[in-house]
Amino acid sequence: MDLLQRPRTGMATASLGAGLALVLGAPAAVAGPASTCEARIRAVQVEILSRNLATASGPPLNAFQQLNPYALEQAAALDRARAAGGPAGPLDCLPLAVKDNFATADQPMAAGSLALLGNQPAADAEAVARLRAAGAIVVGTTTMDEFAFGIRGLSGAAGRVGNAYDPWLSPGGSSSGSAVAVAAGFVPLALGSDNCGSLRLPAVYNGAVTLRPTQGRVSSAGLLPLGFVNGTPGLIARDMGLLARGLAVLDPSWRPGRAAAPPDLRGRRLAVLAKAGDQDLAPTTAAAAAALRRAVALLRAAGAEVVEALVVSGLDTRLGSDFVKGSGRRIDAQLARYPGSRRSWDDICGSARLPPEWTPAKCRDLMASDPAAEARARRRMAANRQRLEQALVAQRLDGLLLLPDRRGGAQREPSPAITCMVSSTSGLPAVALPLAVDGRGLPVGLEILGGGGRDEELVAIAALLEARRGPLPAPRPVVPLASPLDLAGHNRLVPLLGWNAWRSRRGETLGDLEPARFRALTRELLGRPGDGGKSEPAPPAPASP
Repeated sequence: MDLLQRPRTGMATASLGAGLALVLGAPAAVAGPASTCEARIRAVQVEILSRNLATASGPPLNAFQQLNPYALEQAAALDRARAAGGPAGPLDCLPLAVKDNFATADQPMAAGSLALLGNQPAADAEAVARLRAAGAIVVGTTTMDEFAFGIRGLSGAAGRVGNAYDPWLSPGGSSSGSAVAVAAGFVPLALGSDNCGSLRLPAVYNGAVTLRPTQGRVSSAGLLPLGFVNGTPGLIARDMGLLARGLAVLDPSWRPGRAAAPPDLRGRRLAVLAKAGDQDLAPTTAAAAAALRRAVALLRAAGAEVVEALVVSGLDTRLGSDFVKGSGRRIDAQLARYPGSRRSWDDICGSARLPPEWTPAKCRDLMASDPAAEARARRRMAANRQRLEQALVAQRLDGLLLLPDRRGGAQREPSPAITCMVSSTSGLPAVALPLAVDGRGLPVGLEILGGGGRDEELVAIAALLEARRGPLPAPRPVVPLASPLDLAGHNRLVPLLGWNAWRSRRGETLGDLEPARFRALTRELLGRPGDGGKSEPAPPAPASP
C-alpha cells in the first residue's frame, strides 16, 4: 500500500489530490441543529453513554473519566437566558470536555489518580471559568495519564484510553481522553495541558489539532501544578478555526485577526529542523519522511520559502526531575483548599494508591522542594529560548517544522522518538496538526514551532496548511452498547474499572495494562460475555508504518 494512503472507495477526493480523502464531517453528537441547548447536550450524553465504554469493536475508548451530572441543568439555564434576550457567547452551547487535572466546581478532580478520587474543588480553574463564561457546557472530565506522567493514556482512576482510529493502539498522552473525545466526535473542543507533548502527541495521533501556547500566555490557576516550570494549559479541537475561537476565549491577549488563514504564504519563510542540540529530529520511517515531504511541498505550493535541514546547536533539551521539583508544595497549597481525604502530596505518597512502579519514597522525592533544581530548569529554558529565537531571527524564519513523532503515527507502545522537548524546554509556542495518513490509515502529524508570542501566526499558517491538505479519513466507527449506560451508572462504573485495572497490574510496570486485558475487565463489569479475554479475538498484527 502507498505510504500515504490513497482514498478509499466512495470517499471524495480533496481538491489538491494527494491521496487524502473523505470529508471529515461534524461529530455525530453535534452534527445537526438542536431545538435547544438542552437537547444538544442530551444528544452528546447519549453518544458518550453509548460508545465510550463499548467493547464490540475492540478495547473501549474510555475517553471520559466522569460525566457532568449538572450539564443538562446548565444547558437549560442557557436556554432560559437566550429566551430572555441575553446575548450568545462566542462558544454558545458548545460541548466541552475538560482534562481531569483542571479544577471544576461541579465535578471531582482526580488527576487520573486513585488517591484523589472524590477530591472536589470549590471553584473552577481559570481556564474552565473563561470557557464557561463564553457559553461552553462542560459535559465531563477526561481520562489522562496519572498525574500527567506518561504518554500511554493509563491511570489508576479510570484504566486505559484507546486510540480513536484503532483502540488497540496508543492514544498518546497525557491529554489522552481530551484528544480521543474530540476525535471520536463526542465533543468538538477539549481542554488539556502540556508538559512535554501532552497536547501535541495525542492530538495528532487521533487526527485533531492543538497549540502549545507560549509559556505563560494562558493562566494555569486551578491546574494541578505538575511541572510548573514548563507546563501549560491548552486546547484540542477538531479543526484550526475552532481552535482559534477557543484560544481567543482562553487568552485575553489573543489577536484573532492574526490567527486567520491567509490567502497564501508568499513572503513567509520556514525551515525543517533537522537537529536541536544533541537531539536528532529526522524521520525514522518511510511514512514519517513522506509526511514531512508532503508538508514541505504544500507550504511551497502556497508560496512559502522552505529551508531544508536546519541545525540549531547548543540546546539542552533533556527533561528530568529538575522540571518537577517543587511541585509538591504547590500541590499542597491547592489540595488544602479542597474537602478531600488527601490534603497534601505526602498524603498521596502514603496512600498505597500509587502507580505500580512508584514507591512512597520515590513519590516524595520526585516533587520535593529543591530551589537549586528549579533555578537550573528555568535557566535551561531561558537559554534554549534565546538560542532558538536567535536562529529564527538570523535565518529570517516564521517557523520551524518537525514531526511530533519521528516514527509517524501511533503504535502499540509509546514512541522513543518523540520531539516534544524542543518546545517544552524553551517555552516557545508550537502548533500541531495531522498532515497525512500512513499505509494503515492512521494520522501522521506535523509541528510548527515559532518565536515567543507568535502563537497567532502559527495558527494562521497551520489553518492554511489544513485547508490545502484536504480532509482526512474519519476514525473507524465504534459499535455502540446494545444497552447504553445511564449517566449515574457510567460515573459509578469508571472508578471501579480503574480500581480493577490498577489491582490487575500491582507490582508490574505501568505499561503492563494490555489492551486485551482492559477490554476483558470492561466487558466483565458491563456484564458482557467473556472469559477474562481468553476467547476474545486477538488484536490485528501491527502493520509497518
